Amino acid sequence: MKKIYIVILVLLTVGFTSCEEWIDTDLNNDPNNPTKVPVSLILPSAQGGISYSAGGELSRYTGYWVQHINGVANHAARHETYGTNEADVENLWRYYTYAGTLMDLRRIIDQATAEGATHYAGVGKVLMAYKLGVTTDMWGDVPYSDAFKGDDGNITATYQTQEQIYSELFGLLDGAISDLGAASSVSSPGEDDLMYAGDLDKWKKAAYALKARFNIHLSKVNGDAAYSAALSAIPNAFSSNADDLTFQFGTAKAENAPLFQYEDQRTGYIGGVGKYLVDLMKNNGDQDPRLPVYAAPNGDGEYVGLEPGATSKDGKSFIGAMFMKADALVNLVTYAEIKFIEAEANFSKSSPDKAAAAAAYNDAVKASLAKYNVSNAEWEGRNAAETAATITLEKIIKAKYIATFLQEETFSDWRRHSSIFNLSLATGAKTSAIPRRLPYPQSEREYNNANMPQGLTITDRVWWDKN
Repeated sequence: MKKIYIVILVLLTVGFTSCEEWIDTDLNNDPNNPTKVPVSLILPSAQGGISYSAGGELSRYTGYWVQHINGVANHAARHETYGTNEADVENLWRYYTYAGTLMDLRRIIDQATAEGATHYAGVGKVLMAYKLGVTTDMWGDVPYSDAFKGDDGNITATYQTQEQIYSELFGLLDGAISDLGAASSVSSPGEDDLMYAGDLDKWKKAAYALKARFNIHLSKVNGDAAYSAALSAIPNAFSSNADDLTFQFGTAKAENAPLFQYEDQRTGYIGGVGKYLVDLMKNNGDQDPRLPVYAAPNGDGEYVGLEPGATSKDGKSFIGAMFMKADALVNLVTYAEIKFIEAEANFSKSSPDKAAAAAAYNDAVKASLAKYNVSNAEWEGRNAAETAATITLEKIIKAKYIATFLQEETFSDWRRHSSIFNLSLATGAKTSAIPRRLPYPQSEREYNNANMPQGLTITDRVWWDKN
């Protein structure tokens, strides 16, 4: 038997060597499965993946926890009561983060840089910073520099601390701004760019907007330096709602928005909008004009939210049609968010500028109403007319909570200012506190356990989430 194996091995070796000498190796390349895909084809795929996870699992899980929405049945009820486990985040981690979106973005950046397509590289870096930022904000320490070597046989990536990841984020954004401003590029995004249609000026604004976001996250780590850095980025960031970083889904079956698909396939799992949000928007009888956009009235024409942990949606308000339709818009970063960051930074720095904080607050609220076509001068005269004497941090943070409906960024704001919200624990809660992070996925525990951080629960804090 041993001789037979040796003979077979020799024949195979000779055969492979001979083939290499005289057969055209390009015959092995399937034209329907190209070995190198143009960056113009990778970009829309990456943008779709980013937006699908932002408007899907991330929006739902964090939406339950910050009480924007409520899950009443099956696994939605389990997430509602903080039972999210390692299996629940498997697809999000593997397919909508590492093996999918981040890998696509890594290919865009590397390939575009090698080809001299500098503008594509800049767009890729902005999107990488956005998605990597969301990833570290949800999990804490995560792989990055060592994460894209699967083709080389490395499937056990080392983790970087969140502090290190944040350094990477700012480096990506600086690189993006430089690339987007390059005088020449072999090729540039156009209609393949499903977010800004190749508008490089808007991509640069998005990079600065992310700088503002990530710096405000560090307010409890860096103090005044975080506020100053955020404020220094804002003049170059978004200047109107037209600059918002968003993604528009479509009416075709394969293009449907994630929340629409979820409700279509799992009808009844989501109960509707949360009581905390609805009561805040009712505002003691001075109803917020956005409430009919965010929520649908119940059978009596009233807006009634669900208590955290509620198991029945009878008589309650469901999510508004604008957010539930097939071609819904998913918001990633908005002008209103940036104005709220400006308001918070000006109010909270050691030498506060409360007049500037009030002005930014008023602009933020008005921008949010305008975004949903419900501008109302009379209501704004009462609720978007703050002054240096009346503005408070609580007003800023709660107004931002309303404006960032169904965005995962609200989860970061709640963690930074949980005392302002004072959210009630869900009835039937499986933990003693509202979660502050996602669990690492099962695959990491099974295949990368030596590198995965140990001993963490979903109620533990990430690095910047200080007491």
